[in-house]
Amino acid sequence: MNGKITYWASVILGFVALGLLIADVSLIDSNRKLQEEVNARQADLNKGLTLSQVNQALVQALAEAVVTHGDNGIRELLAAQGITVKQGADKADAATESKK
Repeated sequence: MNGKITYWASVILGFVALGLLIADVSLIDSNRKLQEEVNARQADLNKGLTLSQVNQALVQALAEAVVTHGDNGIRELLAAQGITVKQGADKADAATESKK
């Protein structure tokens, strides 16, 4: 009788272990997909940060050109994008974004 109970207990524990293994593999796959999604989002954020820095440098260079050369075409271009340029401002404060 003890042999039969031991046999069935080991069979049941074997199936439980197999079920846990399948669940573990499933969770690993799910976590890998989530990690790839998080990495893709982080890459997008990093690209946005880099583009923001490039855009800021570009606007500052354009504003300096307006202040230095008095180019009204560039001033109008910046104004169309909501950026005002202070005439006579020093180079560090040449470009300021207006909050509308």
